[in-house]
Amino acid sequence: MRIIKKILILLAVLAVSIAIVYFGFHINNVHVEGTEIYTEDEIKNSVFTRKFSDNELGFLIYNKIFGINKLPFVEDIDVKYNDNSTVTLHVYDKTISGCIKYMGQFVYFDKDGIVLQSLSEHKDGVPIVTGIRFGDFTVGKAFDVDDESLFSAIMNVSQLIAHYNIDVSQIYVNNGEISIYSGKVKVFLGKKDMYDDQMTALSSVLKTTAENNIEGSIDMSNYKSGDKIILKTVKKDKKKKNKSKKEK
Repeated sequence: MRIIKKILILLAVLAVSIAIVYFGFHINNVHVEGTEIYTEDEIKNSVFTRKFSDNELGFLIYNKIFGINKLPFVEDIDVKYNDNSTVTLHVYDKTISGCIKYMGQFVYFDKDGIVLQSLSEHKDGVPIVTGIRFGDFTVGKAFDVDDESLFSAIMNVSQLIAHYNIDVSQIYVNNGEISIYSGKVKVFLGKKDMYDDQMTALSSVLKTTAENNIEGSIDMSNYKSGDKIILKTVKKDKKKKNKSKKEK
């Protein structure tokens, strides 16, 4: 009887201890900050997927052993333990450099050409690369391409677009020459290995054309650092005349 009594007492103490740990350290409040790609619920559902991960001690142990669960477009997540029931998740988004359209899906890649994810919808602000065929691809690996130099040039343009925060909807490739579409302006960049000079000069120009809804084209195929940028605008009167001719 004494042994049974001791076992029951031990079980009772163990049960109370577990209850104190679980309920005393249960995560009731989660604050998400930093991300511009995912919603708060998407981050929460990704991070707290493991059993008992809604407990601060369990969450801490899991993260130490396995690392924190991250979505494809997340670079890293910093966790701040505010108190026993509150944590703050600071999310660092990956830089999405662009995407290609493949079999009705949008395949997104980062600054190194590593495939991040394939989605049915197009994310705002991410340029679509057209005019070039990509080979096989696997999520987490770089695209398989025939022309490595052209691929590097595309990556260079996409990195600079992200760096200068330029609104570009499309990166178009034709016979090795690259053009970009920003708002109603088409820019001919030509065929080069690096486009740093062109994109540096374009950053402020394209922001101005976007703000003023200007339509036209810029030829920078032979551009050199310090050259003047010439914007050929499409005159509204000319457009109306062409439209009236078509109607006749």
